[in-house]
Amino acid sequence: MPVSGVVVRCLDGSADAVAGRIAAFAGVEVHGVLPDGQIVAVIEAETVQGEVDLVSHLHDVEDVITVRLAYHNFEDV
Repeated sequence: MPVSGVVVRCLDGSADAVAGRIAAFAGVEVHGVLPDGQIVAVIEAETVQGEVDLVSHLHDVEDVITVRLAYHNFEDV
């Protein structure tokens, strides 16, 4: 099962709203909003393609500028 840590950069002043939006996605766990407004989250999916699709959906969220990969691991189930 692929698990990744991501950092989401969004428009100034929108981090809390974006964090709420992305936390509602199945497979996304928001761990916090940094002082500079970036969001730290973990994403998890059944397959690598599922994880790629989830990251693509994060890019489509209103006010999201970038989604950067910070960590990636394959965990045994």
